[in-house]
Amino acid sequence: MSDVTLFGLPPSSYVRTARMICANKGVPHVLQPVDFRSADYRADHHPFARMPALQHGDVKLYEALAIGVYVDEAFDGPALQPGDPMGRAQMMQWISVVNDYIYGTVVGNCVSERFVKPMRGLEPDEAKIAEAVPVMAAQLDVIEAGLTGSYLCGEALTLADLFLAPVLHYLAATPEGGQLIPPRKHLETWLNRMRQTADFDEINAMGPG
Repeated sequence: MSDVTLFGLPPSSYVRTARMICANKGVPHVLQPVDFRSADYRADHHPFARMPALQHGDVKLYEALAIGVYVDEAFDGPALQPGDPMGRAQMMQWISVVNDYIYGTVVGNCVSERFVKPMRGLEPDEAKIAEAVPVMAAQLDVIEAGLTGSYLCGEALTLADLFLAPVLHYLAATPEGGQLIPPRKHLETWLNRMRQTADFDEINAMGPG
């Protein structure tokens, strides 16, 4: 079959997750920048105008979790999902935590204020960021307590780690992350370990992409 094409913009944390999944599975891919708000993109790739989307031959998928499961199961390479039911459930639990709680607080209320608004010539909403800090602290405490092994699900890298890593890498580049992450030693060690994974620096380069 043809090569994997991912559609999306480099700064998107979910695009970064999809790219990291490909990189850690050993699957070459092409990143195709898109106008994700266009009618053509919605018709061809993602009806909800989000990123990323995938095309692999006749296979078309959208949403990072669906893409991650497909890449892990359709290609040879290191397994990125636990082999036992409890392990897979734990992985899905962490991914849900990232999608339902961490992303909205960290990206929506801090990272976007610190990075996206200044790129648009706008000032960050300091009150919004300040309100998010104790929420982020509590969320990071949950992750810190859960990191009893090298990775979120024990001693093997899984999709869950690849969902969380781009978000916390962004957070670490903010003043708030610089205060919140280092005291949580398991989390800091995990993030540094993630930074050693395949193509991490290239995929997660800071800046507008």
